[in-house]
Amino acid sequence: MFNRFSKGISGFGIIFLIIFLLLIGYVGYQIFRIQFTYSAAKNKVEDAVKIGPLRPDAEIMNDLLSELREIKLQLNPAYDTIVIDRTIPDSFRIYVAYNDSSNIFGFYTYSRHLVIDVIMPIRAGL
Repeated sequence: MFNRFSKGISGFGIIFLIIFLLLIGYVGYQIFRIQFTYSAAKNKVEDAVKIGPLRPDAEIMNDLLSELREIKLQLNPAYDTIVIDRTIPDSFRIYVAYNDSSNIFGFYTYSRHLVIDVIMPIRAGL
């Protein structure tokens, strides 16, 4: 009458498995969110470097800060490093360094110091 082998997983087991997978997904998202934001910020800085040699530094800085706010990255020039460098011959450089962190359930804070350094040659005939 009784089968010694289990015929499947119980309802409680399914609920536990779903909750466990959701927790793993949430932790993974919180950790990789920093990398996703970094990739988007790097693309914004590369775009700024492409058109940067034709514009004044203050305009580049304001546009770059507003572009980074769009991807929910709040940079403060007083605390984070944003350098527009025109001293390299025939090149234009934007250097951005900032700290980003992610809070996981209030118990652990995952922090990273990220650097974006983009140098592009200035082409003649722009």
